[in-house]
Amino acid sequence: MPQIENFDEVREFIKSTSEKTAIYVGCDSRQVNDSTIFVIVIVVHIDSCRGAKVFWKTERVKRIRSLRQRLMEEVSRAVYTALELIDVVGNRPFEVHLDINPNPQHNSSVILKEAIGFVLAQGLKPVVKPKAIAASSVADYITGKY
Repeated sequence: MPQIENFDEVREFIKSTSEKTAIYVGCDSRQVNDSTIFVIVIVVHIDSCRGAKVFWKTERVKRIRSLRQRLMEEVSRAVYTALELIDVVGNRPFEVHLDINPNPQHNSSVILKEAIGFVLAQGLKPVVKPKAIAASSVADYITGKY
């Protein structure tokens, strides 16, 4: 899994894939000591059925104490990353995966409407748990390394 140095490598890889290839962008975060670490992932699902290539990047900021703010930062980072790629996506399936559980029993549900609205306002397609694998599985796996 290559860490993203710049988006050129990701953009070139996407351009080399078929129109059936799906692109999922997601973000997850973890609190570590006095920092919040964000992991942004781009999952390029080859032909939407033949495995995937994962690109990722980490960002460390001063610890964000508010859950709402931290979750919206995850959404914002995923959206920003998706917008960096939108011009090479073409007609490929393209989704922004949000690490948000729509079930009201989960704390992340408090920003569900706000987050979905933000993604839709950018002309992107939001996906939430349990189908948001880029955020809830791939990025979560990488944040577990910190």
